[in-house]
Amino acid sequence: MAAAIKITVIGARLAKPGTSFYFTDEKEECKKCKIRGACLNLESGRKYRVVSVKNQTLMNCALHDGGVLPIVVENAPTEAYIDSKKAIVGTKITYTPIKIEGEEAENDADAELFAPKGLLKGDKCLVQEVFEGIEKDGKAYKRVSLVLE
Repeated sequence: MAAAIKITVIGARLAKPGTSFYFTDEKEECKKCKIRGACLNLESGRKYRVVSVKNQTLMNCALHDGGVLPIVVENAPTEAYIDSKKAIVGTKITYTPIKIEGEEAENDADAELFAPKGLLKGDKCLVQEVFEGIEKDGKAYKRVSLVLE
């Protein structure tokens, strides 16, 4: 299945193929902008990757001092831990964050992979890659690369 792509704009300094970013909500400066429709067409809190720069037509932006350029983006892969039984390349899963609690959660370098930024409970994802495993509370998990469907 082909990745879902969208056309948007991004700060000229960030407009490089392969750059990943999290889209954030509209800012006060955006409310009167003439190109806000092209800029605000992504889902807030989601991770995207620049596929290509459409052209070098620089547009003014109140937030980006170097202006913005039109780009093509796709959903970027996000690493997460999932149940090891579901960790099969090419599998479509419904994502569920894993809750770890207590002192272990605060001191665990991998804690952010149990509920990574950009993924929400119920998201439909494709497992792109499978990496090493980990065990927590007697359960086996694998670190995977997931892409929103």
